[in-house]
Formats: sequence, structure tokens, C-alpha cells
Amino acid sequence: MYRGHTYIYFGLPLYQVLPMPVDTRTRLQYSNKVYNPLKTLTRRVLLPVYGAFFISLEFEKVMEITSKTVAIIGCGVSGLAAVKCCLDEGLQPTCIERADDIGGLWYYRDNSEHQAMTTVYKSTITTGNKEGMCYSDFPFPKEWPNSLRHSYVKKYCDMYADKFGLNEHIRFSTRVTRLAQAPDYETTGRWVVTTQPEGSAGSEETSQEFDAVMICTGMFNNPHIPDFPGLDVFQGKVIHSQAYRTPDEYKDKRVVVVGIGNSGGDAATDVSRLASQVYLSCRRGVWLTGRRGDNGYPFDLEVIRRYYWIPLKLKMMLLKKSIERRNKFAMASLQPSHDLLACEPQMSEQLPDCIMNGSVVIRAGPARFIKTGLEFEDGTFEDDIDAVIMASGYRFKIPFEVDCPALEMKDGSVPLYKLVFPLGLKHNTLSFSGAMEVLGAVIPCVELQARWAARVFKGLAKLPSQLEMQAEVTMTDELMKKSFLPPHRHVGAVAYGDSIATEIGARPNFLKLFFTHPVLTLRCLFGPHVPYVYRLTGPGKTEEAKKAINTVWERVLAPTVTRRVEVKRESSPLAFQFLCLSIVASVTAILFVQFW
Repeated sequence: MYRGHTYIYFGLPLYQVLPMPVDTRTRLQYSNKVYNPLKTLTRRVLLPVYGAFFISLEFEKVMEITSKTVAIIGCGVSGLAAVKCCLDEGLQPTCIERADDIGGLWYYRDNSEHQAMTTVYKSTITTGNKEGMCYSDFPFPKEWPNSLRHSYVKKYCDMYADKFGLNEHIRFSTRVTRLAQAPDYETTGRWVVTTQPEGSAGSEETSQEFDAVMICTGMFNNPHIPDFPGLDVFQGKVIHSQAYRTPDEYKDKRVVVVGIGNSGGDAATDVSRLASQVYLSCRRGVWLTGRRGDNGYPFDLEVIRRYYWIPLKLKMMLLKKSIERRNKFAMASLQPSHDLLACEPQMSEQLPDCIMNGSVVIRAGPARFIKTGLEFEDGTFEDDIDAVIMASGYRFKIPFEVDCPALEMKDGSVPLYKLVFPLGLKHNTLSFSGAMEVLGAVIPCVELQARWAARVFKGLAKLPSQLEMQAEVTMTDELMKKSFLPPHRHVGAVAYGDSIATEIGARPNFLKLFFTHPVLTLRCLFGPHVPYVYRLTGPGKTEEAKKAINTVWERVLAPTVTRRVEVKRESSPLAFQFLCLSIVASVTAILFVQFW
């Protein structure tokens, strides 16, 4: 018998080389064998050389995949997810961020040099609950409040970056000035990204090639101010809500806020604390609700679900009645004509109170401005106006020069397959993240977009043909126009999340899951929609996801239990319950006898 040994190349066994004798008898047998120089040459030289060459080729193929470079433009919640997802897939991300820190909108800055950058107000509190708005593999700390001040969200971003080592892949205080296809794009799909230091206009620019690009600048970089008649002659101060931070400068002033979105409602209530009078001007009504639902639980956790225990139409009807019942007085001038799900509702507990105490007065949309005031569309007029805050939204725009026909704006947007991949590119090496408004939480959706894009760049996920993608984009645009108010880039958190999760194999098979985890399945189907559901299966699945889903309400209640209270529970009125059951049984029996 012979015992061979194995050559190892990059951890891979190749073949057994020249056999080695293991005892004296076999050594003698071996010495008596006829020496074959050709066989020895083949086994000792040619095969090792061939094996090493073969492995080197395979290694080069592996390195070609895993060493792809990706430029990520923007480091808000979308950019952070993109960096992390690229690292998960073995790609090499480089994130380029204008600011000197991460967080995007949630990195609050009130100094004038950053007025061009969009940030939250100083008083901003999230409209969504922490359980529904986190990254799928990184829940918010259990003890944190359910609705978070902006400082909490910024701290969460810092914790996320530290945990997954993202900061070393980010270039801060750097602006992207131009994006173009590389000279060899037709064969490689590569891109050239040109940058310069932020705040150094005219300084030398630097260009670098990347295998792929993820544009994570979102929807809030191009503020829109409508061209109202007479606005140019108005003598008061006019700003967009992008530049608003605190109400200090509006003390004892008469202020008009134009726009009824969440930004407008928040600005109006914030300013009303110091201003002598605030007028909230809106051209349409709005569904006015708050962060708390019927039983005091978070509104979004009660409403945003995959299925309900009752038919959807009945659920929506009851929800509308509930909203109207709670805010009947405040909605007298805000009654909407659109459906509840046609756009995001106004999530404010303070606005109804401000309307009731008169500090905020609802007016129609602006018709024309004069030097000292403005006339509204219904003919009413307000004079002696000191300032106007335009909470009139944003227009989608790529915030740098782009040299690529496929990225040209059409009807105010770039056609995107599932709001991620642009049409008309030969190579699918460019994606967008956050180019939509979500009826629900944004972070889970942009994380799914990043997971999908990273797998497409690596070659693990394929896109349909251009014709199929074009047909999908056309159909989706028509559906959005029928279902949502302008700008028609709204998506439902559940439907859109499932659509992207399907592309990467992360959408659970609930029928299969039911046979192994029935309680977990019911919580996924009929409980709050939380991002952990997209970590139950597919790439990146974790066991922690099951625990997170099963303990959602425990974490919701945790920050509210800050003082021990002894609750006396009354004994259940069993006699009354038995009486009710007896009455029901009796009535049923009577009906059965009468109509048998």
C-alpha cells in the first residue's frame, strides 16, 4: 500500500503526487520498480505547474468579481446602507460625502455655511416608530423612545457605521462635480467620477474610475419655490423650508407658511410658539393624524401591515372615521378630497391644538403677492406679513453634471426600473437609491435597494431585458398617476419592499414558514410590518430576525415603563359573560326553530 500526500494551492487539494513508502517492505518494493523518467517528469513538474496555472486563473476570476470598485455618492441613510451592502458582497466601496460627517438630513447643522445643505429642523421628531424605520439587521436600542428626536437618529447612524466599519470607506468634505462614462465603458461598464473639496470652488478637480456607481443623494437636494405672481415685489423675507432651522428670528412677526406636507405643518407649529400669528396656506386638504393610534400605540405600527383581520376597504373606512372623529374640529378647513393612501398624511399632534387656540389659521393657496402681504385663492387677504416660508417641496434633480444620455431628465424625473436602475444603459453598473417618497419608513426600502444593487454589480442578480424593463416602468408610472398625488413617486412600504426583496430572494415563503414557525408567520402577516422580515431567508439571513419580530411589542413598551406602578386588575365578570352567551344561544335557538 502507498500513502500519498497532497499539494495545497490557495487552500485547494489538487492531486496525489509521487507515492511515498510507509514501511520497509513497501520501500523495497518501490526500489525494485522500473524507473520511468517521463512519468516522474509529468507527476513532479507538469502537473504541479498545470495545477498552479489553473488555480491562478480561477483566483483571478474570483478577484475580478470581489474586487470591483463602487462609488457611492452621498452618505445619508441611503449611502450608509449602500456602503454596508457592498462590503457584505465583497465589493470595494468608496463613499463621497459633501458634509464633514455622516447622516445626511439627520446631521443637523445650523451654521450659515451649510444653509445650502438640507437638514432637519432643530425640533424635528420622526413621524414613524423606531421598530418600523430601522435597518433590518440593526434594531434601535430597546430603551430608546418610539418617536425619535433627530439627535437619536444621528447617533443611530454613528452606531451603525461603527459596528460595521463603514467610516474608513468614506471621503468627507468632498463634492462630486461630474459623472461620465469611462472611455472603455462599452466593454467594461466603468464610470469616471470627478470630485473637488467642498467649499473650494475653483480648486483642482480629481477624477477616478469605478466599476459601478450608486447615487444616494435622495429627493431633498433641489428645493422648489413656485413662481407666484408678485412674489418678486414682496418686501418681506422669503425662504424655502430647506433653510429653516429654528423659530427665533420670527418672534412677534406675522408669518405665512405655504404647503401642507409634514414640513409645512412642522414649520407652522414651530414658528407659532414665538410668532404673533401664523397662516398656513394650502391648495388641498390633508388627512390629519398623529403618531399615536386609537389605543395609544404607534399609528404606523397599527396601520402599515401586510394583511388585516378584516377586509382592506372596511379597515380604511374605519380608519378614516377614526381620524375624522379625533380631529373633526381641526379638519373643518383641511378636509381632503383625495384618498387616505394617495399621499402621506399630516403626522402632527400639535397642529390641531394650534388651530384650536388660533395661533395657526388655515388659508387657501396663494393667488398673488403685493409688497406687504398676499391675496389667497378664495379672495381673502392678509396684510403686514413679515415673512413667508415656502414648504413647497422638492424637485428631483441629480446634483452634479452628468454626461450620459440615459440619465437625462424626462418629465421631471429619470426613468428607473423599480426606482433603482436607469433604462438605456448597456451595462447595469449604475443605480439610484432613495429616489422616491415612501408611505411608511424610508430606511428599510433604501436598504433593500442597496442590497439588490450590490448583488447586480457583483453578478449574482440579473435584470430583465431593456424592453421588459421599459414595459414595467410604463405600467408602474401609469399606476402611480392613478393612485397617488403628484409627484407620483410614492410607494407603499409593504408592496415595494416585497417587490425588491423578491429580486434578491429575501421575501419569505410564508406558507412554508407557517409549518415550522406558525406564530412567527402570523405575526409577519397580520402584525406590524417591520424590516426584520427581510432577514428571515435569502442572502444575509440571520437568526436574530426571528427574535426581533417576536419581541416588537416588548421593545415598543420598554421605553414607556419608566416608573413601577401597581395595577389592580379587576376580576373578570364571568357571570356577565355567561349571561351574554346564554342570551346569544337562546336567540340562535329561537331563530333556528322559527326558520327551520
